[in-house]
Amino acid sequence: MKKLLICNHKMFLTYDEAVILNQKMSEIDFSMIDLIICPSYLNFDVFKEYKLGAQDAFYEKSGAYTGEISSYDLSLRGIKYSIVGHFERRKYDTNNTINLKVKALLKNMMTPILCIGETMMDKELRRTSEVIKKQLYSALNDIKLEDNEQIIIAYEPVWAIGNGNNLSKNEIEDVLKYIRKLLKQREISNYKLLYGGSINKNNIKNILTDEADGYLIGNSSVNVEELLYISKCIK
Repeated sequence: MKKLLICNHKMFLTYDEAVILNQKMSEIDFSMIDLIICPSYLNFDVFKEYKLGAQDAFYEKSGAYTGEISSYDLSLRGIKYSIVGHFERRKYDTNNTINLKVKALLKNMMTPILCIGETMMDKELRRTSEVIKKQLYSALNDIKLEDNEQIIIAYEPVWAIGNGNNLSKNEIEDVLKYIRKLLKQREISNYKLLYGGSINKNNIKNILTDEADGYLIGNSSVNVEELLYISKCIK
């Protein structure tokens, strides 16, 4: 099975910069991996030849929600995936909101990319397992996947994102095994499990593991040299 690589462009690229990146990416052979691009909403058309995901999606179908974009509207435009629960969004979303977003994505035949992970304080207090369990169970509350539905879980330790810090391969494997155990307890089997958190060309080889079905990258996804190297390593 191909490894999954999800590229979260965040708000790194203007339209012109996205066009340049896309031109450079056209020279890369991604056939050995399963690639999903999550650009800004404004850059969807630039990367339309790839599988596309949103960086977030609102749970209501329509209404007076200034600045929001619904999973319903995204689905009408052929978007099949959306990140939900990323730590950069969790400061605005409650656990209940994240649960509603996951439900809305599934209702609109989209695949949620659910991000979970602990802060540095959680890590220091040895609360990683507790935090992950709470985030996962609350996000999946009252959810039972149908045979044609899938969820992608991305473990991203908050303290490791955007600063070059990272877990060891053994630490990553321990957490991913724990998440698999939690999913089994919830009788969820149709899922993929990813790791993310400051992944770059300098550390990717050290964290490659069969416990991960793929990887979620941020800053490295908008640097074509980094993207090329990482994609070659994980195939």
